[in-house]
Amino acid sequence: MAPKDGIRCWVCGRTAEEVERSIGSPAVEPTEADKNIIKVNDQRARFYKVATDWGEGVPDQFKNMDFNFIMGNPSQFKSLRFIDDVEQAQKTYVEPLVGISAHAKKGEEVVVGEIKVKADDAKRRDILVRQLDEFEKRSGRPLSMLDGPKPRGFDGLKLADGLRYLRDLGVMYFVLQQKLLELDQEEEKKKLPTFGISMAKIKTFPRAVPLCTVCESLIKGL
Repeated sequence: MAPKDGIRCWVCGRTAEEVERSIGSPAVEPTEADKNIIKVNDQRARFYKVATDWGEGVPDQFKNMDFNFIMGNPSQFKSLRFIDDVEQAQKTYVEPLVGISAHAKKGEEVVVGEIKVKADDAKRRDILVRQLDEFEKRSGRPLSMLDGPKPRGFDGLKLADGLRYLRDLGVMYFVLQQKLLELDQEEEKKKLPTFGISMAKIKTFPRAVPLCTVCESLIKGL
């Protein structure tokens, strides 16, 4: 049974609070989740900047034209230099996002960027479904065929609105990765060593005694 607060280590005489203060917060090497979160956030920031720039300087006569019409007839709109980038963004972010939405809601395995979520990983699938549901409510547009007859994709959007929606879709693609990595980060932190006092049995002593983490590890090393 763990001792009550204020119990002192049988060897060094320190309380759990004194042990923690004396050791301080140990320097922890960045985990893979930490590194990947930084990478994903950097990618998201760069995409947001590029996607925002698409809408700058678009001639007024094009802004109110149908997004799908322009993207379906790129040769007629050569003056819009971003069309190739927009087509690539649709393939890179939008098409995978539609698949992610459908698979997650059906309880199937999902791949988000470099992250694979297994079909039996309910916790991570719930994160995806919740984030996508909130996104769909904000935009008023379902991502997959599972979500009813509302306008889907870029149907009915003017060019300016379509570019903003594409930007939001791309950002969401990175947000999903961030949320999954944050869960990995939380789980990795739980594995870090903690400092305190617990009842421990010493081989040469007949009963368990309160030992701080430091002294217990030293005794076990003897």
